[in-house]
Amino acid sequence: MSRRIAPLLISVAVIVVVGIFAALLSSVIWPGQVAHLAPIFCEEPTSSAMVVSDSFTDGDGTSTNFTLYCVGPRGQTVDAGWLLPFLVLWGVYSLVLAIVVGVIVLADVGRRGRRNR
Repeated sequence: MSRRIAPLLISVAVIVVVGIFAALLSSVIWPGQVAHLAPIFCEEPTSSAMVVSDSFTDGDGTSTNFTLYCVGPRGQTVDAGWLLPFLVLWGVYSLVLAIVVGVIVLADVGRRGRRNR
């Protein structure tokens, strides 16, 4: 039984780690993707999403923070933060990776089954 559990645990760990890196890298390359999560984080009347970057310089260099704001038609704003949208992106990327790995595993199992006949 442990021969079946070990590959499963390794696969889950790899999917989680690769999902974190994918979400992090994609957030750095295209921080605006978080704006597509507006239906999850923004409620009426502030249903439009906007990603705002804030750059500042200190003794360690220049830093940039990204924040998701929900904006209403009259200019009202709600700070939705960055952590929760990032965690949702991480979940989405991990789910996509799990589906891809599952399809690959099922294709391999099907191929092995045909060879053994």
